[in-house]
Amino acid sequence: VKAPMFSFTRLRGADPTLGVEMASTGEVACYGHDAHEAFLQAMLAANFKLPEKNRSILLSIASDKFRYEFAEGVGMLSKMGYKLYGTSGTAKYYKDNCNIDMIVVSKPENEDDMGDGKTLSALNEIKSEKIDLLINVSDGTNVKGEITSGYIMRRAAVDFGVSLITNIKCAVMFAEAMDRNHDKFKCRHI
Repeated sequence: VKAPMFSFTRLRGADPTLGVEMASTGEVACYGHDAHEAFLQAMLAANFKLPEKNRSILLSIASDKFRYEFAEGVGMLSKMGYKLYGTSGTAKYYKDNCNIDMIVVSKPENEDDMGDGKTLSALNEIKSEKIDLLINVSDGTNVKGEITSGYIMRRAAVDFGVSLITNIKCAVMFAEAMDRNHDKFKCRHI
């Protein structure tokens, strides 16, 4: 499996969402006993950090189509004991459809939005290093607020060293790899 490497930390203000037109600054290739192990090794080799510090993952998935696609992955992460945070729509979807509870956080309206004091703020949780991984999939929406808040969260994740997944297929593969204990692998040279 090959994984691209990007220099988003050097590109101040750039949106760390990947698109087909993007060129990486490098890539890594990894092998494993199966595709999931190779995938996780490639992610780690590309400077991805596993959610181990706080064992916390923030989910913000804009469309029900992608929420449905990741439903099994959310179940896996929940059973593994990860503390799951979710923006209101994402948390409600997984509660209503999968009976999975999440800590609800508000989406930021601007880069200084640290919440109203009544609910936790996604931005504040990222900046205060309580989140280890952000899974933010804004595909499937044209709502300007969704796009803006997603950008603010993604940018904060990059700026504060939080691992980031922006593609639903990668999120599914990540959850499956973790569920298969591939996070415990020993690195081997070929």
